[in-house]
Amino acid sequence: MLHKARELHRIVGLVNAVFLLLISVTGFLLATKSRVAWIRPEEKTGQKIESHVDTISVDRAMQAAFAVGLAELKTPKDIDRVDYRPKRNVYKIVAKTGYQEVQVDGKTGEVLQVAKRIDQFTEDVHDLSFFGDGFNTFVLPVVALCLATLSVSGIVIYTIPILRRRKFFKKNPPRAG
Repeated sequence: MLHKARELHRIVGLVNAVFLLLISVTGFLLATKSRVAWIRPEEKTGQKIESHVDTISVDRAMQAAFAVGLAELKTPKDIDRVDYRPKRNVYKIVAKTGYQEVQVDGKTGEVLQVAKRIDQFTEDVHDLSFFGDGFNTFVLPVVALCLATLSVSGIVIYTIPILRRRKFFKKNPPRAG
């Protein structure tokens, strides 16, 4: 049984090593994205407002983002999401493709920053959707099952020799001196 567990562990480990390495590296980057500026663009601060009435409309913020002239951000269909951060009074308009983000002042409509969102790219690689829908839908669950198999076979490989030693010493206790 131990031999079969080792063989299973070896084969599954070799096949999945690339995926596990990819997922672990991108997971590390995602876990540290708030502390590493090149992964996620720094959030700028818009001008202070007295009341929510002083805030520009979402449409005006989107128009400011379109005016930048990014190929990935020309119409509302190109937008993945619009986030408004009231604490900093800034709109974040994120493109569906190209990982572009435009930050717009919530009071004036001025573009504060245009930047790439490496964290979005990293997340797409992490969940394998970067490689196609089939990878995220079918390959990622298989990788998860293989990781569970590696865990179980690793536990078996570790515990069987311990149990065998205990059994041996129970039958053959060491002789006193």
